[in-house]
Amino acid sequence: MSTKDNKTAVLYMMLASFIFALMNLLVKYLQEIPVAQIVFMRSIVMLLMVLVVLKHKKIKPFGTRKKLLVFRGLFGSMGIAFFFYTLHEMPLASAVVVHYLTPIITVIVSVFITRVKIAPLRWFFFLLCFVGIYIIKDFDDRVDTLTLVVGVLGTMAAAAAYNVISVLKKTENHFVIMLYFPLVTVPLVLVYIFIRQEWVWTTPLNWFLLTVVGACTFFAQYFLTRAYQIGDVSKVSIISYLGVIYALFFGYFLFDEWYSYIVILGLGMVLIGVLANVLYKRE
Repeated sequence: MSTKDNKTAVLYMMLASFIFALMNLLVKYLQEIPVAQIVFMRSIVMLLMVLVVLKHKKIKPFGTRKKLLVFRGLFGSMGIAFFFYTLHEMPLASAVVVHYLTPIITVIVSVFITRVKIAPLRWFFFLLCFVGIYIIKDFDDRVDTLTLVVGVLGTMAAAAAYNVISVLKKTENHFVIMLYFPLVTVPLVLVYIFIRQEWVWTTPLNWFLLTVVGACTFFAQYFLTRAYQIGDVSKVSIISYLGVIYALFFGYFLFDEWYSYIVILGLGMVLIGVLANVLYKRE
């Protein structure tokens, strides 16, 4: 792997991280829009964009391992819906940090799926993360138990999706894997919206921003995939945690979100635990 490839991969990951941060910012801004409607619009836009790419590249859209692809879509749908809920209900940086527990949960889920053994030091990293989460919950009145549980459940769903992707990437084109995300999400969310009547007719600006959320998802996923394809994963993955810095910046300057020193300590413990886990598993 050349130095040029690694530099390109880092650039791609920086772009992906920034675009994801922009998506989070827009979801946070669209407080008056029900979460289900945001998820639906995001999925419709992403579905159309992926279909255009598949047609252009003449790739068969439905893949070979359809059951696993559907599970990827199902877990991904749950993960993004719960994450968007936490973006509405929690401070921006707290929601993003909880979402970044995904690598930790992914490893824990893989223990039950593949029976892989976990080194004792990594259990310490896990403990560090969960102590940090406890501090965030206990010392920040804006974070209630229900929202935190939903956030962790969303992280578990995302972790399950990543475990499925790790199997699918051996046989399926990454655009096909991307397709099943919105393909499964759209009908599920439509049923939910119909039952709960969670839909609002909003301003032209908000409709535009909802479309941008979907476009952000597509491009962020693309740059993320390309970064992992051509770069050193252990180096590239660290760049993704710029998202926490973006969240702190946007939260403070755009949403007037402040944090006490003890809550910042909790956020830092989670971030250190996750980063240590990522670095350790690449040794």
